[in-house]
Amino acid sequence: MDWLGPVNTLMGAGIGVGATLLADRLRWRREREALRQDTRRQAYASFMAALSEVYTRLHVIAREGGSAEDAGRAAHEAFASSNLYPLRYELALIAPWEVMEPTNQVFWKVRDLRDLVATGVTTEDPAFGKHLRDYLAAAETAQTAMRRDLGTSWPQHDENPPAPRAG
Repeated sequence: MDWLGPVNTLMGAGIGVGATLLADRLRWRREREALRQDTRRQAYASFMAALSEVYTRLHVIAREGGSAEDAGRAAHEAFASSNLYPLRYELALIAPWEVMEPTNQVFWKVRDLRDLVATGVTTEDPAFGKHLRDYLAAAETAQTAMRRDLGTSWPQHDENPPAPRAG
């Protein structure tokens, strides 16, 4: 019966080591997922910021008017200097398809807007308004998909909005 003490000690040690390994594994998974989510959040924010910058610059070019040649050069420069292509490729590596599809759509819409502005069209032209509405709708869809992926989605049309807080 002298062996019962050491066996119990070994079993206790085994359980302790196993519990520690399990806890470490769970913590590692949580940290890895937090890092992935942070990486996606940063990539989404960078892409949307670059997209917004391009849209703003294209809007300014169209508002100022000018020759088609100057508008074309400025529109292509605005798009090329924005880093949208590399940011989109980065998203293609890390974003799920549910985010990538609307991201591609908004990218194509802003590219269409660039092509229109490059022809010398102004903000007064109905075609500009149509392209602008298409871009803004696609941008909202992409933002919604990104928020949903990050777990921060907003209700688009809440039928029961929260009551204002008193005080």
